[in-house]
Amino acid sequence: MPVGLGFVRIFAYLAQLRATDHVHAASDVAQSETIPPEAAVLECRDVERRFGGLVAVTGVSLRIERGEIFGLVGPNGSGKTTITNAITGFFPPQKGRILLHGRDITGLPAHQVARLGVARTFQNLALFNGMTVLDNILLGRHVHMHPAVWRTALYPWFARPEETRHRVAVEEIIDFLQLESVRDEPVDSLPLGIKKRVELARALVVEPSFLILDEPMAGMNHEEKAYMARFILDARDERGVTCLIIEHHMDIITGICDRMLVLSYGEVIGTGIPREVIADPRVVQAYIGGARAGS
Repeated sequence: MPVGLGFVRIFAYLAQLRATDHVHAASDVAQSETIPPEAAVLECRDVERRFGGLVAVTGVSLRIERGEIFGLVGPNGSGKTTITNAITGFFPPQKGRILLHGRDITGLPAHQVARLGVARTFQNLALFNGMTVLDNILLGRHVHMHPAVWRTALYPWFARPEETRHRVAVEEIIDFLQLESVRDEPVDSLPLGIKKRVELARALVVEPSFLILDEPMAGMNHEEKAYMARFILDARDERGVTCLIIEHHMDIITGICDRMLVLSYGEVIGTGIPREVIADPRVVQAYIGGARAGS
């Protein structure tokens, strides 16, 4: 076979692969558009998770509607992080079901849950020290990347356009969260409030439909908390992100959450509108009277 014809066939094959990528992307969009409008973004039904003989959570049910900011609170050790890990696939529940947009995701591994549009931040910062703000945020785009040897070999034609699209998405989030002045700074040199914002940025570049924020304002001063609350509201209003917030700051929960749920010793003791729930005697007792120590 002539060498020229061989190259023609190779490039034709690669062009077909590239077209296939676009078909898959269009298929993902079409699938997201088939979500029933009446389906809740997230629904947990009688979720139970045990670790050996320890019952971390039991009988936990909640429903989060599209566009809500939903608060999850409780004393240390009440099961908040366990529920988060069950939703995101780190520690699946032994009993009960978890539905995302009406689809049963119970038991799905974490990477598959992430590909369905679920992102999270962590109670303890999970940033990569020694890397810049920009590089940390770029890592959040991994669920949208299509790495392959042939793409790298033909970088100018295939990998570079994709990399450009990812960088455009990241720069948009950097502007959205007002991180332009620190974009090239190593994250380990930044104050806590900015680090929390970087972690939020890394979650938002995933382009999630559902975002879980695990104590996003822990350790912040009043000004930093106000900034973070504003960014969370903007993410909901401008980017259509439904949020679940785990927080100990009740002023934040009552200020920005539409509804909330309170856990104590792994069980639900209150749910509803924040100002009504925090007045419930059982909730007051859980916070002021004999809550367990430890997380």
